[in-house]
Amino acid sequence: MKPSVSIVVPVFNVEEYLRKCLDSLTAQTLREIEIIVVDDGSTDDSFRVASECAERDDRIRVIRQENRGVSGARNAGLDAASGEYIGFADPDDWAEPGMFEALYKKAKKDGADFCACDYRLVYEDRSVSNVLELRESSMSIAEYGLDRMWNEKKFAAVIWNKVFRRAIIEEHGLRFESTRNVFSEDVLFNLFFLRHADKASSVEGSYYNYFQQRPGSLMNSIKPDHLKRELFLVDRFAEYYATYPDADIRDRMMLRLFFERVQNSCMYNLERRGRVGNTWKELGEARRHELFGRSMRTAASEKEIWLPMRIFARLSGQGLLLPAACYMHAFGAASRVKKSLKAKKTFKPSETPPVQTT
Repeated sequence: MKPSVSIVVPVFNVEEYLRKCLDSLTAQTLREIEIIVVDDGSTDDSFRVASECAERDDRIRVIRQENRGVSGARNAGLDAASGEYIGFADPDDWAEPGMFEALYKKAKKDGADFCACDYRLVYEDRSVSNVLELRESSMSIAEYGLDRMWNEKKFAAVIWNKVFRRAIIEEHGLRFESTRNVFSEDVLFNLFFLRHADKASSVEGSYYNYFQQRPGSLMNSIKPDHLKRELFLVDRFAEYYATYPDADIRDRMMLRLFFERVQNSCMYNLERRGRVGNTWKELGEARRHELFGRSMRTAASEKEIWLPMRIFARLSGQGLLLPAACYMHAFGAASRVKKSLKAKKTFKPSETPPVQTT
């Protein structure tokens, strides 16, 4: 019998976390699933852990390949999948038992092309639930507005809080862009899928646990050519949406996307205690792109964008790149102080506050 949902798990050197992830998937209340674990050339015992889990549950299928990066691993999982819907899980995260049953049943009930749930940020000392503040809903993407759906980020920010209709993925040959070319490969996959989707659904509840700050994880490791890869993402979007029938929607999405990728690259530099000169240099490189001025001026005038970032956009759009870089670094320093003070208030005087990581 064809599984209702195929869950793809890309794996690379995560032996410490993998068993918890896979146990959470085999414990799903939706039993008609297949769990495709793709070991992407791990050098630790990840493959052994995955194989042991597969021996206990025949719904787990383990694929081993030479290292191709997280996109290559996910693509191998997509190639092997047979479910009606596709889900994803990262190997250092875990799912609540009812996650895929809730997503699948809601998607089937609504005839949705994808269905999303909320998630929980899990730190060593605390957790934060309902990050997206999603509620149960069903909507026509055309009526809601594709650009509105994308810019709000409630539905389109990540991949592991959803199930996607596999027929759309296969019909349009959708796959993940290599991480050698792009940093946020999940963002690009969401954008590609959204172009072909008609109906979206969501369920209420933080069903996915997104573990934070693991040393050496994908999100905390150093990425070379960060800005270059962020701008490549924008160019790939422009190429894929070149024939999209509504040029106004396409342009609104593209301008916001460009601003967000430049902003992300600046924040990436701040998080790693980069120098003002590095941020200034990156802004200078971004300015060479044809979208820079229009994107920054548009972002500066959009009230739904957080005010501090609108100020950054206004400075950048006026060509004041050094003041914009200095502003971002001052903002970053203030944010770190605020974060440190908040963490100290969380603990009693007799307790040792957590080490602040970046």
